[in-house]
Amino acid sequence: MDMDLLIELAVRAVKAYLEKEGVVPAAAPVVEPRKALVLTEEHCGENCSVESYGSELCKVDCALAQNYEVNVDDYDVVVLRDMTNSNLFKIANGCTDNKFLALAAEAILKGKRVVMVKECVEILKYAETAPKALYNNIYKNLQILLDSGVELVESENVKTALTDGMEVPAPVAEEPKAPTEKVEKEADAPAPKAESADSVLVLKKRVVTERDIKAAAAQHYTKIQLPEKPVITYLAKDTAFELGIELL
Repeated sequence: MDMDLLIELAVRAVKAYLEKEGVVPAAAPVVEPRKALVLTEEHCGENCSVESYGSELCKVDCALAQNYEVNVDDYDVVVLRDMTNSNLFKIANGCTDNKFLALAAEAILKGKRVVMVKECVEILKYAETAPKALYNNIYKNLQILLDSGVELVESENVKTALTDGMEVPAPVAEEPKAPTEKVEKEADAPAPKAESADSVLVLKKRVVTERDIKAAAAQHYTKIQLPEKPVITYLAKDTAFELGIELL
């Protein structure tokens, strides 16, 4: 056997043994970031800097910055901005007469996860002033997209939605520390076990994720009381439905 290979195998074996015995820390797991594509018609600092949406868990590209020469298949999620009444009508009715609309329609038709920024939907701005008949006629185009799986998310929650279900690996301590008498309170304390089938779990956190739903199910809750104006992620809603948990 090659001597270099033999040495490498020996080093690996020793390292694995030391990690198992807790002598040296194990390497932190690598989380592959998601890829998101922002579809917008106009450049502006907020849209195209993409810092507002990007994070260590999600790499964000702007289609307009690349003249729409992108491949939808390369992305996990697509963010739609500039949803004018005209654009809503065209996408809902299969009229894709420019690259922006073509990419948006392609993402929906291919079953990609598509997030639409609520503040960028024109018809919603006229909810209090538009004649009901006209408003409903235009709104039905938006409803077609929502019924097709498009998520309507407020701008401040888009970044959270893009990383829904992902977790940052906990840092590995260099060496174990002796336990202390003081115990810090965790940000998300585990829910107490349900006392009966009718028990209601009251959540105070505003952003509700898939993990919160699964934690409630593990404690045998069938009902969850949400806070005022909650932000419920797409996966959280699906998980609640699948597990038979009622969101109040």
